[in-house]
Amino acid sequence: MKFFQKIIFFASIFLLCKPSDVLAQLVVNNTQTPQQLVQNVLLGSGVIASNITYTGAQIATGFFNGTNSNIGISSGILMTTGSIYLAVGPNNQTSAGLNLHLPGDSDLSATSGGTTFDAAVLEFDFVPYADTIKFHYVFGSEEYPEYVCCPDNDVFAFYISGPGIVGKKNLALIPTTTTPISINTLNGNCVGTSVCNTSNPCCNSHSNYYIDNTGGTTVQYNGFTEPMTAVSPVQCGQKYHIKIAIADGGDGNIDSGVFLEAGSFTGGSSLHIQTNLMADTLCPNDNVRVFCSDTSTSHIFNWNFDSANVLSGSGSGPYSLSWNTPGMKKIKVSVPGFCESGADSVYIHVNACDVMIPNVFTPNGDNVNDYFVIQNLERHPDSRLIIYDRWGKKVFEDDNYHNEWNGSDLSDGTYYYILDVPNDKTMKGFVTILRKK
Repeated sequence: MKFFQKIIFFASIFLLCKPSDVLAQLVVNNTQTPQQLVQNVLLGSGVIASNITYTGAQIATGFFNGTNSNIGISSGILMTTGSIYLAVGPNNQTSAGLNLHLPGDSDLSATSGGTTFDAAVLEFDFVPYADTIKFHYVFGSEEYPEYVCCPDNDVFAFYISGPGIVGKKNLALIPTTTTPISINTLNGNCVGTSVCNTSNPCCNSHSNYYIDNTGGTTVQYNGFTEPMTAVSPVQCGQKYHIKIAIADGGDGNIDSGVFLEAGSFTGGSSLHIQTNLMADTLCPNDNVRVFCSDTSTSHIFNWNFDSANVLSGSGSGPYSLSWNTPGMKKIKVSVPGFCESGADSVYIHVNACDVMIPNVFTPNGDNVNDYFVIQNLERHPDSRLIIYDRWGKKVFEDDNYHNEWNGSDLSDGTYYYILDVPNDKTMKGFVTILRKK
């Protein structure tokens, strides 16, 4: 009896909870090691990582699932200045944070110009098999918007170093600028809410990238950025080092966090295929022009046109292509050798564009379906059409039919047609003239 009472008790609790209360939430855990987080979560294609190290509290870094949240990233690594569990919504605390009483980071202190505390630092070496690396992220903080324009703010950075890079380069920048992202450089909703000087030009700076999470139900942080992209050119096959770091600024009390998208740390390429195809209207034997926008003379291009008929072109293009069969076609260009993953692909759909013959038309003068219109016949010039009545008498013939027959001087009824399509087939069937409205 007690067993069934427990079932009824838990079922009643479940029914009292709305689905959004149960499901619409940021989910976090810190059960994976730093090595697992990098190798199994962060890394995508075109990159090999090694020498993975982490400095900071275990509770400050872990895995997150943002599918049922408004953070803008479905899953990945969360690094914070306190506890990943304090990032979980709703946004119902004032200045949520955990002071870990741990040291800061010298690079972050130099970047911010102030003292840092409670640093979480994830570092690793990597070899890119491409000419570019990138990853996606979101920065959020409980310091928004109350501490905008204050001297000391939490700070984060992505420092990359290696061949072709002078010193350590920070990739956590506001798009199209060289300005590092911080509370003071990217924010919003700070007028009248900040405890510091809101007349300062830093207030509402780059607010087009800012999301106000006041009263949010899934994430605790008061605000966060839109999903951003960290990107850097690299040399294929060379070893690089990256340092992903976040720390409290001024004191260790209020939390901030950076969300790194799963699978987004990838090696990209400057190779991009372009076509002149404006819409998905390609038919068999129609031509499409393709070319690679990277015209570097130092590149040797490998092309794969998926059994296309290549009519002209060399090097980076343009190429004129056609296919004589319908279906999805793949075009790929790559640079041979060590960086084969430096490539781009496009898919082109070739429609069947078959001749489609109607079985009825209504030549009653209302300008709707007044003619015997055979779809896609314009793609088959010199098609011969013959029409017979029910007694086998020929009533119409055209050696190059252009959809102009309207059955004039013929009575309503069913007629027999023969359509000869050059280099294709002969189609036979019946069509009905029906004038009555």
